[in-house]
Amino acid sequence: MLLTLARPRMHFLLAAVPEDWVLYLHKQNGSRCCTYRYTMVLADNVDGGDDLDLIVTTMNGNVFCFSTPSPHHPLKEWRSSNQGRNNAAYRYNREGIYVTHGSRTFRDEEGKHFWVEFEIVDKYRIPYGNQAPYNVTVTLLVPGNYQGDRRIVVSEIYHQPGKQRMKLPTVSVRTTGTVLLEMVDKNGLYFSDEFSLTFHMHYYKLLKWLVVLPMLGMFGVLVILRPQEGAPLPSFSRNID
Repeated sequence: MLLTLARPRMHFLLAAVPEDWVLYLHKQNGSRCCTYRYTMVLADNVDGGDDLDLIVTTMNGNVFCFSTPSPHHPLKEWRSSNQGRNNAAYRYNREGIYVTHGSRTFRDEEGKHFWVEFEIVDKYRIPYGNQAPYNVTVTLLVPGNYQGDRRIVVSEIYHQPGKQRMKLPTVSVRTTGTVLLEMVDKNGLYFSDEFSLTFHMHYYKLLKWLVVLPMLGMFGVLVILRPQEGAPLPSFSRNID
């Protein structure tokens, strides 16, 4: 794998062979340094930006995070060697499933339900055709402070790739959660994606307005009904002279 890594005032070329234990860093001026990596190079969006990051661990106990010029996409992520259960194939522009950007954005959910939008990607060419049917399962994982079911599961079978939506119930307590999206095609290949969110964490914003709005209303009434200039002040004296 060859990849150009841009850093302020420095440019590196990363060379990592999957079957080799040696990791080479080539500087722009021609010099080269090397180290021994401990595991395979992983790819993910670590800093929350728009680019794809590489995670490299070495036998010296160091963990390096390299930014790349490649734009990030959920199907480009490579978080483990086997991509979950049984899938070691490249997913981007091939086959997979991912949560769309609007649904995976970290947010706080309120109400009774929320929607999860995802896209099924299947770009197998003829004569293979698509790998339908796709058995899609969306699971809401809730931590221990919730007294109900810790796993809320919704399943559906789709026969065509593309964007789809599923509705999940929200929990009634103030907590966090993880949404796990899973798909199994007709060949038994497993694909997954996940994101985190919170529930009812910002309820105090409503209480703030419940306190502030009555005060603002009373202040507005006093301003509107203020006495006119030159008008005598009301008197409650019993002296009528």
